[in-house]
Amino acid sequence: MEPTYKKIDNFFFDPTKPLGAGVFATVYKAYDEKNNNAAVAVKVIPAAKLLESEDQYNLFMREIDVLRQIKGDHIVQLLDVKRTPNNLYIFTDYCDGGDLQKPIKAKQVFSEKDACIILKQIADAFVSLDRLHIVNSKGIRITLMHRDIKPANILFHKGKVKVADFGFAKLIDDVDKDIRKPHTLLGTPLYMSPQILNDESYSIKSDIWSSGILFYEIMFGKLPWTGTSVPGLYNNIKNQPLEFPSQISAETQDLLHKMLKIKDEERLSWKDVYEHPALKNIDINQTVSEVSPVTNNSNTNQQSPQNTQGGTGTGQQYTYNYIQQQNFGNMQ
Repeated sequence: MEPTYKKIDNFFFDPTKPLGAGVFATVYKAYDEKNNNAAVAVKVIPAAKLLESEDQYNLFMREIDVLRQIKGDHIVQLLDVKRTPNNLYIFTDYCDGGDLQKPIKAKQVFSEKDACIILKQIADAFVSLDRLHIVNSKGIRITLMHRDIKPANILFHKGKVKVADFGFAKLIDDVDKDIRKPHTLLGTPLYMSPQILNDESYSIKSDIWSSGILFYEIMFGKLPWTGTSVPGLYNNIKNQPLEFPSQISAETQDLLHKMLKIKDEERLSWKDVYEHPALKNIDINQTVSEVSPVTNNSNTNQQSPQNTQGGTGTGQQYTYNYIQQQNFGNMQ
């Protein structure tokens, strides 16, 4: 049977084949008639969802405003936005290589070198943003804080990393970029900085923490810290030293220690991460398609919390679900 495409101006897509769905939106692969039917991605957001609350509406409008201003080799680019009476359609780059969540769920890990390639391309995305000299409506230069760096938001296209989903992003005056901001609870708990977990103010260096957690996870197949609740996770971070389950270089250990400093002001900047000796000899143009994740068959000693809430799968996923249920409801 021939697919029945839905057409939105010069774009069309098959509404029966979603790529994925979240709390607020469904994503599809679409095509652009004005560009030789090139593949794009479209996020379809029901108008009713946008109008459920002012906070949700502002969240989506922020994503659009942010995406309009940013670009880079390692950033998912906004292409167009369309509205109909029933939906909002956000068209962006299509990424053909999936995301980091897939190998993590498959219990795959990356070699140290390959993980460094991924991290350097993530760092390049944010260093590139800093070079854009983005300004707000008052002409004041602003800096971008992502606030939701996690495996599902690290995509791949033609072998290169693309940072996605700036829906939680915050634009702050450049002069204040290292000044900690009032706490807003957004993001995924297991990747949150200690400041956010403990309801403290935070700076753009919370993104450095989240990226350090992700960097650790793709090398070792486990998280450096877990917990059966947000307070428990925070206490483990404060009281348990950072350990390395297998051998990695002294340079990479140093990089992780400096990205995962508990004190916000002691963490590296994105420029520091990009220029760190562990990443110095990494070719920024190397494609991740040249990188082959290997199955992690070792015992990571990542245990499921002992409780009766139910759930299956790895200890990590179980812990995440438990934290979500107990503290965050349907936050994604």
